[in-house]
Formats: sequence, structure tokens, C-alpha cells
Amino acid sequence: MKEIIYLDTNIINSMLAQLDEGLINNFTMESSSQETNGETTQSTRSSNGQLNANVKVSTGILPGGSFRFGARKGNGGTESEIYSTSILEGQKDILNKAFHDHALEILIRKLKERNLLVEGNNRFKEGDLFFYESTFKFYDFDLLKNSINAEAMKKIYFMEIEQYDLSYEEAKKLLAKKNPNAADRAKMAEANIIVATVEGVKPIVSMYEQLHSLGKYASELLSGMALIKAGKNIGLVSKDSLRESSQALTFRIDNSRQAKMLFRVIGKKNIVIDGNSAMPNLEEKDLDKVPNMMMDIILGSFKIIEAGDYMVTPLAIYYE
Repeated sequence: MKEIIYLDTNIINSMLAQLDEGLINNFTMESSSQETNGETTQSTRSSNGQLNANVKVSTGILPGGSFRFGARKGNGGTESEIYSTSILEGQKDILNKAFHDHALEILIRKLKERNLLVEGNNRFKEGDLFFYESTFKFYDFDLLKNSINAEAMKKIYFMEIEQYDLSYEEAKKLLAKKNPNAADRAKMAEANIIVATVEGVKPIVSMYEQLHSLGKYASELLSGMALIKAGKNIGLVSKDSLRESSQALTFRIDNSRQAKMLFRVIGKKNIVIDGNSAMPNLEEKDLDKVPNMMMDIILGSFKIIEAGDYMVTPLAIYYE
């Protein structure tokens, strides 16, 4: 049984439609009986009235005259009944997952039957489909940004020295005195602890600040997307298509269990602009290359992407 981590249903359905000249509809599904029934009765009552009069007058004091007055009232109404049945969201989810999970099984079988899966890791070209089995690394920059708070880290690291009356600046001045008096000497031990703690934490806080800036920039650049790296294959995944949360996937980082992955090749990364080498010259028509260059700088600086990596589109990631 498959434990599906990621499934791009749009691409899978598109490929099945092409392989079968339209989406297949003979899936066996087990559905929930959850449904809602609604019944509405609507009645409308109305009434209308009409007043009429007719006067005929001749000479004299109403000689031969006549007067007629009348009133007429009518009633009308309509009544209707409305019945409706709807499937609950929970049932829709069950049906969708049953459909898509079985669709993955059928797609894999058909790709194998038609020899559409490429073997080997060194002969890929753009558009190739292949299976890859390994552990993977998952990068969600939204999660990275939210997990790092430099100010909060400062408070945690500085909890030990908050009990002292001296500030960091005061402690430095005290330790710099050439002729401290008795009161100064009594505070020397505290001053040493304060200065050592603050200066020891500074590089760590600086790293947190840099990582937070990285996470913030990358999360804005990759809105709604995350990265997966498996061996020499790196690809973007839509977080809407993940079957597990990003937080849950972080627990799988140290797991030696290997996942099966169905990839489609986008291309090969022969050169990575990591910010250490000279930036290439750009012409006016090369504006479309800027986002890719910025991603190179971010990912290349942390060795997430390297020269020789294959850029892929993940279709499915699962354990079996």
C-alpha cells in the first residue's frame, strides 16, 4: 500500500487523458454515505380587491337617475416544494482521494506498458519521465522564515545575564578601567559574564538574522511552493498538493526510509550563479532570466543546488 506524500493530480489527469483519449471512468471507489437532505415548502397567499361605481343622472332632482356601487374581492396563491441532496465536504475528499490514488496506479502501469519511463541517471533529456528512489530533503522557506526569530533568540540566550544590573555597554566600560575601585572590582565577575555571553552570542544572532532574511525573500519569491532535493534532482512542489504538512515533513529529514518519486525532467543545471563568481552580463531582452539568477544565488549559496543537478517536476512522491 502506498503512503502518498505528494501528488500532482493536474499533471497525472492530463497524462491519463492523453494516454486513454480522455479520462478513464471505470475506477472502483468506496464512498462514504455522508449526505445532507433538504426540504423546503414555500407558500404565497395574495388577495386583490376592486371597487366600481356607475352613476347615471338626468334632469331634476335625480329623476330617472340611478346609482350603482359594487365591490369585488378575489384570492390567489401559489405553493411549491423544493427537495435537495448534497454531498458533504468529507465525502468529496474521500471520493477525490480514491479517484486520484487509483489514477496514480493506472498511470504507472500504462507508462511501464508503453516503455515511457527512462532508465539511468545520466542520459536524461528535457521531457523524460523517470522513477527515482532515495531519501529526500524538503525546503519550505515559509517555515524557515517563521521558525527563526532573532529577537526571541536574544531573549533566550540573554536570560542568564538579565539578573545583573549592568548593561553590556556598562560591563565593557568597567572591564576597560585601568584603576577600578573597590565597588568596580566587586562587579568584575558579573561584567565578565555579561561581556562573554553577549559577544559569544553575536555571531549566532547574526546567523539567525541572515537566515530569516533568506527565508523571507525566498518565501516571497516561491509563493505557495516548496523545494525537494533527492540526489542530483531538484524540483518545485506545490504545497497545495502535499498530503502532509510542511511541519510533519521536517520530521522525515533524518529518516533513512527511501521514497519512490516520479519525476519529469525540465533540464540540467550546467552552471549555477552562487554569488561568489562574477555575475553574467544581461541585455534588455534577458529580463526573464533575473528570477532564475536570484534563485541560483539563494540556493547555490547554501549548496542546495549545484552544477550538474537535474531540474525536475515531481509528479508523485510516496513510500511503499
